[in-house]
Amino acid sequence: MTLTNKRCYQLLGLPEGSSWVTVREAYQRLALAYHPDRNPAALDVFQQIRAAYEQLLAELPEPEPVIDPTDALSLDTDTARVPDISRERRGRRGSPSDRRFEIILEGSYLGTSVRERI
Repeated sequence: MTLTNKRCYQLLGLPEGSSWVTVREAYQRLALAYHPDRNPAALDVFQQIRAAYEQLLAELPEPEPVIDPTDALSLDTDTARVPDISRERRGRRGSPSDRRFEIILEGSYLGTSVRERI
């Protein structure tokens, strides 16, 4: 299937000259709406949208990755600065009195109590 760039932008609902990111976002939005698993009657539309997306991505330059200058891990490859994940996990658990319990509705209705040793 041969599509012109103008037709590709029309299928994706975009103005001509849209950026790579805009094209990708439009494709993802339309792919969800017209995917054959969700909408079996729209298989032809989905195939046209996919062909237009692939053609535009082949012609558009992919954006350069943005490096955050405040992110020390993206600039420094020294592994000594990598945070200790196990320590972070321990800190997120909270104290034993902060733990959450799943209450079964029947037990709550009948007045069941739960005890925890602190």
